[in-house]
Order: sequence, then structure tokens, then C-alpha cells
Amino acid sequence: MGRTQRLRTMIEEQFLVEFDEELTDQSDLFKVGVIDSFGYVQLLGSIEEEFSIQLKDEDFLKDILTSLESIDAFVAKKIAERGDR
Repeated sequence: MGRTQRLRTMIEEQFLVEFDEELTDQSDLFKVGVIDSFGYVQLLGSIEEEFSIQLKDEDFLKDILTSLESIDAFVAKKIAERGDR
């Protein structure tokens, strides 16, 4: 399973939603009511564990990741910084 699919599955299972024509990879997960600030922190913690990346405080605050697409790009960047390919 690729990174994007793993993230999609994490979000679907953690927030009991399903990506479809209405909830797309570009949907703002805050605006459509999928996650709130508490859920966001939980999701980032799950991402740290799942992908073995370490997030700094500024990662939580610098860019609020609102869509699966932006979360996926962020995780790809953090993995690249770690040195994995």
C-alpha cells in the first residue's frame, strides 16, 4: 500500500469517514467537519508513528494541513528529509 493510500485509510478509520466524490483528496477536512483541532493533533501523532517521522512544534503551527493532498505532500517531504526514498 502506497503512502497516499495509507494516509487515506488512516483518516477514514480514525474519523469514520470515506473518501468519495464529495470528500476528495483536495477537500478541506476542517471545513467539511471531518476533523477539529484535537483530531488534527491526534492525526499528526498517528502519522509520526506510522511513517517513523518526528514532528517539531513548528510543524504543527507553520502550515496547517487541511487536505489529504497537503498531508501527503508534507509526509513525503519529512520522509525525504529523513533520507529514505
